[in-house]
Amino acid sequence: MSDVSAPLPELQWLSDDWRKPVKQACDLIAPVWPLDQWIAVNPFWGLRHFPAPRVDQVLNERAGFSMLMPTEFYREAWEGGRIREDDLRASIAERGDERNTAWYLDWLGRKGAITAPLRGSILDTFAVANAHEEAGVLTDTVCDQVSRVCGAFFDQRQSRWSVSGNQANGGLFGFWLESVRQDLVLDFTTGLKGGRAFFKTVPDDRDQAVQEALSRIGARGDELEALCHSLLLRVNGWASWCRGEDWRAGLEGRSSDRCEDILAIMLVWESAGVAFASTAQKAEWQRQRARASRRGDYDDRSRLWVWQRAFEIGYQRNLWQALESAPLKQALPDSGRGIPAAQAVFCIDVRSEVMRRHLEAVCPDVQTLGFAGFFGMPIDHQQHGPLAPARRLPGLLPASFRLIDTKGSLREDLAVNRSLDQREIARESVRKAKYTSLSTFTLVETTGLAWAWKLVKDTLKKGHKTRPDQSVEGRLVHSHGGDPLSDAERVALAANMLRGMSLTSGFAPLLVLVGHGSHTDNNPNQAGLDCGACGGQSGGVNARLAASLVNDPQVRAGLADEGIRIPDFTWAVAAEHCTATDKVTIADRHLIPDSHMQHLADLEAGFETAGIRARKERATPLKLNGLDDDNLKQAMETRTRDWSEVRPEWGLANNAAIIFAKRSRTRGSNLSGRVFLHDYDPTLDEDGGLLEALLAAPMIVANWINLQYFASVTVPQVYGSGNKLLHSVVGGNVGVVEGNNARLRIGLPLQS
Repeated sequence: MSDVSAPLPELQWLSDDWRKPVKQACDLIAPVWPLDQWIAVNPFWGLRHFPAPRVDQVLNERAGFSMLMPTEFYREAWEGGRIREDDLRASIAERGDERNTAWYLDWLGRKGAITAPLRGSILDTFAVANAHEEAGVLTDTVCDQVSRVCGAFFDQRQSRWSVSGNQANGGLFGFWLESVRQDLVLDFTTGLKGGRAFFKTVPDDRDQAVQEALSRIGARGDELEALCHSLLLRVNGWASWCRGEDWRAGLEGRSSDRCEDILAIMLVWESAGVAFASTAQKAEWQRQRARASRRGDYDDRSRLWVWQRAFEIGYQRNLWQALESAPLKQALPDSGRGIPAAQAVFCIDVRSEVMRRHLEAVCPDVQTLGFAGFFGMPIDHQQHGPLAPARRLPGLLPASFRLIDTKGSLREDLAVNRSLDQREIARESVRKAKYTSLSTFTLVETTGLAWAWKLVKDTLKKGHKTRPDQSVEGRLVHSHGGDPLSDAERVALAANMLRGMSLTSGFAPLLVLVGHGSHTDNNPNQAGLDCGACGGQSGGVNARLAASLVNDPQVRAGLADEGIRIPDFTWAVAAEHCTATDKVTIADRHLIPDSHMQHLADLEAGFETAGIRARKERATPLKLNGLDDDNLKQAMETRTRDWSEVRPEWGLANNAAIIFAKRSRTRGSNLSGRVFLHDYDPTLDEDGGLLEALLAAPMIVANWINLQYFASVTVPQVYGSGNKLLHSVVGGNVGVVEGNNARLRIGLPLQS
């Protein structure tokens, strides 16, 4: 073991040069959101400036894993006809390779398993035994220790003992340092004799601690960035959570450096490894670092990318065939008056493609459109009660406005808030009583039977889960300051929405804005099935707000001044599509004029028939085929309430493409629920500004969703959340861990 008390190398070379690579390493980690606001995120977002093969190379060098599926996957795709020879030939041609398809087939047959994970941390040279007496490396013990500290620090009311205000004020790094100094079994669990004493010499100031650690490690420049990124990937779940904390703070105009905190922790641990390592261990560590830098022969990996590209070309071929099989430039649906009988605007979500296709088939005079499911309303939603406002917009955007629920008068609002506050206080009192040492058992004995009927009722109840009533009115105000929106701002919101969906003329009697959500019980991953454009919430609230703006006479007058004239006979209606049952529910029915009730009845009949067809299409992947519609609908509704159901629906699995075009270009094509569809009319976008906005927003949302699903399949051990059956919620709403493991699991579960 080295002398841990030996003087450190000269720190002068560090100056402030270390800050840039540390910041860059943190920026390479993609953020994640809390469970109740969960949205899909491209886990490679921080590396988006690199081509995909280069990202694969970087991750392989720094963490020892590949973005791609194993070779067996591509071999089976070839043998099953999913990849054809033309696809492979086109992929080879794109690469400019002189080898032919026969050579690549021979190579695929000879290619073995991917090489073992690369070890680049000096902690990997320390052998330890875990709690089960199984051999491991110190890195695993360190990652577990850091994860448990993060779980305690970020806990939100779930654990029995929470972090005090004074502890939290010291930041994550300060809390960890205090914890590790007080860990009486640290030397035993890590095998580092004198480890506790070492951490007592670490400076309390984070920046000073980082400088000392880097001086001992001896990395700088690009090598330092690579080391920092590699260390963050070791605790990728919690690093992503910290990055998400920083991201959300930035959207709100606050400063946060949680990711730098957890990186500082990992750097101090790495420096501890250097301090305690023997000469032989340091030599082995240097060999590993040199091996990583020499891993320049990526021929095998680049050849596998040829197969991945061929796989993608195969899907594109099928997509073009589906588009070409439908009549091009179909005429606008016509009710006989030169306009559609109704216009239904759905989210671009791939699940909407199925419902839209079937609705158009049963109601040829109905026009459907695709638009981001938050309907251009950048809001957070403050409901009555003590809960914080819920973001209902894409994760990329800050909430400019706040929708505040109101009963119509201040007195009524105060009464409702007081009642809900008292109810929450009672819940909190019961929760605390459950965990005190004296009342834990007596509380169960006393109140257990009172909960029995509710458990039985909730278990046996049929039908799908309904959300809390959200039909109250709302006040729209600025998020900062709370001032109401001016008429001009309300007009701008409505105008941007209508222009964004390329709907500025030809309005139908009914304009139905269809948000979507998925209603399930006992599902920590619920938000992942809701609308991603609404921040992991259902889209009904946004649809109601957008419809109210369109129906506002003052807003319509302002729209007319901007060249968007909505006829008096047009009425906007909000609805919500439950993607678990394919049932569409109309909101605010009491506001719809009698003159439009027949139009609404006809459209609802169309929704019902389209739902029957959509359920039948989804039955096979859910293994429910063979049931008639009544039983199929009941089975799908039962899945939403079954506490043991791990797959209430498939969500956005198999999403593969996004199309910006007029619906006439895709109407009649069976896109199999795999394509995001956003309406776009280039004739209304002379300067290309709208297309630019679409590529900067909905396109990014689709990219995040697509690569979240991709990474959760190809690298499930890093970017997937594991098996739902083993999940435990950590921190209240922070995320999930698998079993007794403290490492935060991110991404999609195996069952999704």
